[in-house]
Amino acid sequence: MDFPELHEGFKKDLLGYCDPLSVVAGGEIRFKLSNQLQGLVDLSLVRLISGDDRPHGTGLIEEELPTDLPDSLELSYQPVVAGSYAVFESMPGVESLGLDFAFFPTLLKAEEQTLFNFAGCRLSFGSHGFSFESASEKIVLDFMPKLKRWHKFSLSSEKRTITLTQMPVGPGEHEQIVTQTFEIGPIISPGNWYLACDRPGADHLNGRLESFLIKDGAQTLCHWDFSQKIMSSEIVDVSGNGHHGRLRQTPTRGVKGMSWDGSRQSWSECPDHYAAIHFHEDDLTDAEWDDTITWKVPENLRSGQYALKLSQDESEDYVVFFVRPGRKTKKSKLLYLVPSATYIAYANQRNQLGEAEGEGMDVLSKTRIRNANDAYLLKHKEVGFSLYEHHRDGSGVHISSRHRPILNLKPRNGTWAFNADTHITAWLERHSENFDVLTDEDLHLEGLGSIADYRVIVTGTHPEYWSTTMLDGLSTWLESGGRLMYMGGNGFYWRIAYDPENSGIIEVRRSEDGVRAWIASEGEYYHQFGGEYGGLWRRLGRPPNQLVGVGFAAQGFDGGTYYRVKEGALEERVAFILEGVDSSADIWGNFGNQGGGAAGEEIDRWDEALGSPSHAVVLASSENHKPGMLRVKEELYSLPAPVNDSRVRADMTFFETASGGAVFSTGSISYSGSLAHNDYDNEIAQITNNVLDRFLEEAPFSFPD
Repeated sequence: MDFPELHEGFKKDLLGYCDPLSVVAGGEIRFKLSNQLQGLVDLSLVRLISGDDRPHGTGLIEEELPTDLPDSLELSYQPVVAGSYAVFESMPGVESLGLDFAFFPTLLKAEEQTLFNFAGCRLSFGSHGFSFESASEKIVLDFMPKLKRWHKFSLSSEKRTITLTQMPVGPGEHEQIVTQTFEIGPIISPGNWYLACDRPGADHLNGRLESFLIKDGAQTLCHWDFSQKIMSSEIVDVSGNGHHGRLRQTPTRGVKGMSWDGSRQSWSECPDHYAAIHFHEDDLTDAEWDDTITWKVPENLRSGQYALKLSQDESEDYVVFFVRPGRKTKKSKLLYLVPSATYIAYANQRNQLGEAEGEGMDVLSKTRIRNANDAYLLKHKEVGFSLYEHHRDGSGVHISSRHRPILNLKPRNGTWAFNADTHITAWLERHSENFDVLTDEDLHLEGLGSIADYRVIVTGTHPEYWSTTMLDGLSTWLESGGRLMYMGGNGFYWRIAYDPENSGIIEVRRSEDGVRAWIASEGEYYHQFGGEYGGLWRRLGRPPNQLVGVGFAAQGFDGGTYYRVKEGALEERVAFILEGVDSSADIWGNFGNQGGGAAGEEIDRWDEALGSPSHAVVLASSENHKPGMLRVKEELYSLPAPVNDSRVRADMTFFETASGGAVFSTGSISYSGSLAHNDYDNEIAQITNNVLDRFLEEAPFSFPD
């Protein structure tokens, strides 16, 4: 579906991304830039404080900085070529080909889909059936594959036969075999071989491949066993001849193959049952652009949130990155932990714009093209998908990456994920705090050591996606006396895995339950990266309630509401939080973003049954939510959903830890959007300032009796 009338007037010719996303002051960052037009592009470096340019938002706040970067640059166009495949370089020639493999198509369409291309020897299928082509002849098999059924393919030059077998699945289905002869045995010249495409960017396969055995006469040339090294991008040749290959654009591994019978659910327990690879024509984890500029970040540059700003006529782009403190920079006691995994999970999400492949979930609203970035996303699927969308073949997108242009990781782009989090950086700047930044990718790579020196950590509005290493590091830091300000909702929700070969790539397996756009296929709940069971941390024995006192309760996008002050606010333990707050007020946050108040979008509640500390103080709870705010589905055992549901609420919560630390949780994604109301002169800002001021003090918190 396209909305050309809504695209008119939006101009987007400039795109860019960078590597790494987070860099230590004094390190190097590589900018990869593209311009669809000719001419000079103006460059500037900005410290990005707030990206909310709505009339009632904080406004776009950026500070242009002096830099040794060029003021302008002639940029060329760099295309994005999507589609996963395998490549085998410098393969030898073949005089007498013998070939056996299996495939499982997941999309049937008129256009050609290539199963393999061995230096011009090619097998493909489309609306006409199958075509086998070599330098000597072309053979058409009048046979259409069945969708989501395994097929076996066998070719013998010596016997001059091609045999295609369609495998039965259940009662009523039977094996179908078609055999066809040919005149001349194909001879393959030396060169590069491809699986799942004709060549990169052309005729990509949507489906699964398994177990290629290739012979030259009586001699085995290679045997590619996809059950080997599932965590990697390597295709292993088990023949001993060393004809290994590489996967590009990260197809999905750890998926069911021909042998899967339900007796095993984990690929690591029985790799032979998972000896398949699922390729998609729209997989993209690396745009593979050339470096345009390599820039050494000044060693004394303040830790913070930055962007390289590109401008040409009416087109602009921001390439956002984060700078960690360098050796010449004194560390702060306050850390803003950037939820970069969540940014990557939502990267280039389109279904909030009214377009989703398959059964999508409307996260924001329908058919709303807000700006040039939105318009570009709807017209250019080649820049890849978020983890909330479907591939063209209907399968859920398991894998996302930052190695590509991300059109919603920018200012001026609605208030969700990154741009919503700039409400927090704007508040920290306004509060005159010297703070450092660190991404959760850094936390994943370095563990506890990356955060051990900080007294206070402030989260983003939606720290939803967490690896085991990230969660272990933050939990240990809290147990050691840290003070955590959880400034959002729906945090610590999904377990993810990082690609062990490339930390810029993440994976999610949405198993069993949870609020989600798709569910992983049965038997495929274990990540290919690391082999851990995927799903909700709540169902994995580590609910967010145990960590931060509250956990995901409800979701709704038809406007926010207020908090009702609770009896817990009268306790002496929390008196410091309410200093300067009108003691007669029994409602907080009845204003702000999303058309109603500080409690909205996605909200978390205190629940002792889920592990919330019994000594935690609930300062205030939201009420009077609009009809669209519904309880999370993992708590619904039958339909319809409860009416006037008391568990649909955001709980503003505080508790101390046994090690002298403390946790403050807002229970709402919308909370941070309310900080700037009335130029930060409001009870939400006052409460948050009070918490931060006390958390920064050296004196430990006393654990209540």
